[in-house]
Amino acid sequence: MMGGQGLTRWVLGALALVVMLACAIPARAQITFPSASPISAGNVIVRVQPTMTQGSGGAQSIFDENVVFYGATPNLAFILENQSVIANSTNLLTGGRKQEASAIGFGDTVLDTRYTIYGVDGVGSTFRIAPYFGIDIPTGMQNANAFMPRDMQPGSGDWGTREALTSSWNTLYWNAQGLIGYQNYASSGGFQLGSGMIADAAFHYMIWPHNLEGDVEAETFASLEANYTLLSPDRFQGEQVSGTGGQLLTVDPGVIYSTPKYAIDLTALLPVLQQTRGIGGARYDYGIEAMFRWTFFTYHHW
Repeated sequence: MMGGQGLTRWVLGALALVVMLACAIPARAQITFPSASPISAGNVIVRVQPTMTQGSGGAQSIFDENVVFYGATPNLAFILENQSVIANSTNLLTGGRKQEASAIGFGDTVLDTRYTIYGVDGVGSTFRIAPYFGIDIPTGMQNANAFMPRDMQPGSGDWGTREALTSSWNTLYWNAQGLIGYQNYASSGGFQLGSGMIADAAFHYMIWPHNLEGDVEAETFASLEANYTLLSPDRFQGEQVSGTGGQLLTVDPGVIYSTPKYAIDLTALLPVLQQTRGIGGARYDYGIEAMFRWTFFTYHHW
């Protein structure tokens, strides 16, 4: 039987592990779908994520996504996502000749509210389930280049909503997150983006250091994530836009270097399944995404 002092030491040790895990969670959040990222009450996390994607027909997109997280309470979090600068380019067929065209401008903004409805804290582990509701705000430039197709403009021009269920399981040496949801858009100027299902998953495993004994100032994780969308076609004046909608599954290997205050990572976005509805759709070839994260520990919360 464990004595009183032994039991006290065990409880204090367990609490220390939980506290250490709670402090490390912001450094272990997934990269490609930030809405499921864990965050503690009072903490503020700022992420900058430059991304480049390449498609067929000369289609290329370069954008910088900025994400701000705030833990309002132990269960309630607010998330702001904004694509500050977007540069889209493609080859257009004009007069029988291909010409490169580009559209550069500000992108849209998304506001998410997430609330944890179920949580389990163990010795060195946490598990959370949290639904969230998001609003897509058309703050982007939808006519940066009048010669470019509507879906190649920096801004969508459409208001939208996203409802999803997220989960996260974090331990000292690995963590996993998941998200499944639905996004829907209203029409604007006779144009409406396709709505449909989104599903994401992430798994990160610590490859350095090999143990957490003593002072650990930084950690390196091998990362593997996946993103899936199944969307209906865009519509213009009530008619389907050929070559839009369909499904896309990407697998995203990467590496993350993190400390309690900042982190950097590099991730490849590789398609393994894609299908568009109708002809004329550009195929997605590959993407590269980087992430820079800063964490601010505060005591200001509800």
